[in-house]
Amino acid sequence: MSSFSPVSPFTTDSRAMRQLDVRRTWRCAVSLTITVALSFPVRASAQWYGGVLQADSLLASGRVATAESVYYATSSARPRDATARAALGRYLASRGALRPGAVLLEEARFFGGDSISIARVLAPIYSSLGDYRALAVLPASPLSPIERERARWLVSHAPVLEFADSVDTLHYKPLSDGTGVGIVSIGVGERSIDALIDPRVSGVVLRGRQAKRRAGLQSFGEDSSGVVAVVSELHLGNVTLSNVPARLDETSEGTRGASGALIGLDVLRRLAPTFDAVAQTITLRRSGQVALTTIGTRSPMLLDAQGLRILVDGRWESSASRTSGLLLSLHRWTLDAKRGVIILQ
Repeated sequence: MSSFSPVSPFTTDSRAMRQLDVRRTWRCAVSLTITVALSFPVRASAQWYGGVLQADSLLASGRVATAESVYYATSSARPRDATARAALGRYLASRGALRPGAVLLEEARFFGGDSISIARVLAPIYSSLGDYRALAVLPASPLSPIERERARWLVSHAPVLEFADSVDTLHYKPLSDGTGVGIVSIGVGERSIDALIDPRVSGVVLRGRQAKRRAGLQSFGEDSSGVVAVVSELHLGNVTLSNVPARLDETSEGTRGASGALIGLDVLRRLAPTFDAVAQTITLRRSGQVALTTIGTRSPMLLDAQGLRILVDGRWESSASRTSGLLLSLHRWTLDAKRGVIILQ
């Protein structure tokens, strides 16, 4: 009689269960590893972007010094992070540090930042710097083909500043209605035109049906925003600026005041202008420098695509607001763009 060793009905299943447990454990370990590997950069990235958002929020609430510290700290901790780099660059450029801001934005693009959004910020910065070589080859440029043609032309026809004395003074009419800083007479070629100083525009805009017929203009063609041009000689009192970017707008006659032209603060900022609303004069400085000893209350300012904003009683006021209009039309003040402040006297 053969011997018989009873086998538990659970023996085979237990072995299978152990093998299944091993496979499950292995899969869980792999899954956990992948989850950790994926979630860590997400958490780090979220924490990182949180620093930029915190800085943006602080700046929006008027806490400029704290916001600046957070922008720098966020960028310094991970200097190859495109988002943090771009945020610091935008901030510095808006406070008047155009060249450092441009370098940081260029680095942000190199580190993988969105070329289109970065180009939108860089284009007006390059224009304010007069760096038309960089503007002409800007990747993902927001410029129209005609504007790029003008930028290439300006590379070999660089703007020139003719300034007889160290300072020059000219008359202007201050405005308090928020349409602009004031009205100043400018010379285009041999003709004088009343121009509205408008922080919301870039360069010079010549308005009305007669704009194309004015002498002293180099026209490059028309795009969706009007005729792209250059003013060969722009006269501000005894100061002459050559080859100033301009736009001809035949559709805007009779709007935003009765002036025949608009002139942006980007044209005047390089001359560190002082506006004396009482004496109704503008003082321009050939050096573009404002002495540190200049007496007055320094209010932080932002100057970017949104125009001019001034920090008043802890709140940002646009140049078009009633508060800014009254403030700038009743005081003597200096645009110290290089230091990012308005000096009220």
